[in-house]
Amino acid sequence: MHASAEKPAKTTPVPAPASAPAPTSQEREIQPPFSLMWHEPSERLELKIEAAKLSITDRRKLERQWIVTAGGFKKPNSTDASAPKPPELRRVLFHFDGGAVSKEKGANGKVREVLAGGQLVEVELQYQQDGWDEERYGTCLSEKRQMLDRLYGPGQQLVRSSTPTPDGKATQTIVGYKWNRNNTAVELIYFHVGVNDGEQAFHTLSLHYKRS
Repeated sequence: MHASAEKPAKTTPVPAPASAPAPTSQEREIQPPFSLMWHEPSERLELKIEAAKLSITDRRKLERQWIVTAGGFKKPNSTDASAPKPPELRRVLFHFDGGAVSKEKGANGKVREVLAGGQLVEVELQYQQDGWDEERYGTCLSEKRQMLDRLYGPGQQLVRSSTPTPDGKATQTIVGYKWNRNNTAVELIYFHVGVNDGEQAFHTLSLHYKRS
C-alpha cells in the first residue's frame, strides 16, 4: 500500500504591521539633551564629559542633589554655516539625585575626583553672548519658545517680572515659560540684571530639562 502525497496547506499572507504614527506634540516625551537618558549614572556621564573634551569646573551639593558643572564648549563660528548659532553655550549644570564624591585612579595613573552613585534628574544649559543687549536676548527667547511650542505644544508662562534689587541700585528682570509631559518638563528662563546708571548689565538665557 502506498501513502498518498498530502497537498500543502494554503497559507494566508500575513499583512505587514502598520507603522506606528509619529507622536504628536502632546505625546512627545521630553528627553534630556546630548542624547542622554533620565537617571543616567553620574559615573558614566562624567566619562562622557571627558570624552567630549570638556572640563568639569565644579561639583557641589545642594540638599539631596549633587550638581556637576561642565564648561569648555566650542564658541559659535559666525562664518561657518554648519556651526551652532549664537548665543554661546557657556556651561551646563547636571543635577543628580543622591551620590557622593570619591577619589579613583584614572588610566593615566593620576588620582581624580568623581561623583559616584548619582542619577541624572535635571540638565541646565546656560547661554550668554558678549555684546548682546536685552533686545537681542528677547529675540532669541522668542525663537526658542516657538521651537519648544512646535515640539511640545503651547507652554505656560511661569513668570514675567521686573523689580529693583534690594539695594535699589539695579533692576532685575525674569521671564520664564514651562512645558510639561508626564513626569518630565522643560523650562525656558531669561534673567537680566541691569545697573540703573546703564553702565553694567548681566544676561543669561537658560533651558532646564527636568525629571521628577
